[in-house]
Amino acid sequence: MSLVQPTRRPTAAELLSGLAWPIRARGTARARGRSIGQALGPAIRAFLDEDVAHLDRLRPEPLGREAARRLALTFAAPIADLLPEVMAEIEGLAEGAGIPLADALILQLRRELAAPGTGPVVAGAAQPEDRSGGLEGCTTLAFTGADGRSLIAQTADLPGDMDGLGTVLDLDGDGPGGRSLAWAPLGQLGFLGLNQAGLAIGINMVVAPGWQVAPPPYLIVRHLLGLADADAAEAAIARLPRATSRCYTLADGTGHRMIETTIDSCRRLDPGPGLPQARLAHCNHYLHPDLAPLDRVPAWSSTRLRTARLDEIFAQSPWAEGAAGADDARAVLADHANAPLSICAHGRNSPRLGRTVASVILDPAARRMDVALGTACDTPFTTHRLEDASWNG
Repeated sequence: MSLVQPTRRPTAAELLSGLAWPIRARGTARARGRSIGQALGPAIRAFLDEDVAHLDRLRPEPLGREAARRLALTFAAPIADLLPEVMAEIEGLAEGAGIPLADALILQLRRELAAPGTGPVVAGAAQPEDRSGGLEGCTTLAFTGADGRSLIAQTADLPGDMDGLGTVLDLDGDGPGGRSLAWAPLGQLGFLGLNQAGLAIGINMVVAPGWQVAPPPYLIVRHLLGLADADAAEAAIARLPRATSRCYTLADGTGHRMIETTIDSCRRLDPGPGLPQARLAHCNHYLHPDLAPLDRVPAWSSTRLRTARLDEIFAQSPWAEGAAGADDARAVLADHANAPLSICAHGRNSPRLGRTVASVILDPAARRMDVALGTACDTPFTTHRLEDASWNG
């Protein structure tokens, strides 16, 4: 009998822990993807080996690697047809990481594969609850700072034991948006970020019925980061088919807005004229009256409790005076009121329930992204900037 103990393989989070951020990806779309894959390859391969990128920790019954690959490949054609530059990045990612294209697609489709839709609305039938997790998810705030500039502050709250699995990417771009800075889970090409043109994008989970095979929202965000402004981004959201429902937050030099979507409808939320801070806030249920009847957020979600807490915060100084800035937004992201159902979410001992894995402040006018790779209460923020010789900010 051998007494040699098998060597424990490092986890994906351990492999990421020694990397310096951001990962810089230059050149054509395929070259950018290849650079990301090469830099993150060992962690990506380990992540895929960990219950299929942790997907099987979310599902009531495991999906398995081969079934996940088959499902992921069904999304390849619509992504390639509608977002060819993004598909080229995914192909480059697969090449650089030394994985099949199907595995690279799995990484872009974690939410869709964890819970493949809530099904069509059937008159008189009870709608099933989505219990895959993520609905104690992201809290997003867009507001006019004390200096008059629009800012976005967001927690990135994810289910599936995603602590330590966030990445910061510095990406060349082919479109008018130019270069972009993004935070995204390991191997994913989009989630939230800002670009050189001065457009910032955040995102929240919302759930309406009728998900479909189409580009997933996080890849739509990757596409939006190539655009010049919030008007162009809003038009693209309305034009593109969407696999699943989300709320997109957009900010640029003209102000900020939120776009709530189902797979086939969009509604815009703007700051109210009576708000001294000219702000918007969103958790994980629909706010627009046209879409609220479609909401399928589970009753156990903390979304309404977090929204009520935001209303309390905004009634206090300095928000009530319209004098809040980035430091005040950081304090909101670190808020523990009503814990464990708080804005700063430390989890509830289940991989199916979301927890804060990153906290982000986006300042599009300054081309600046401040990121804490964890909860804002106990993780330092690091500042990342897009340098632009033509812009004197």
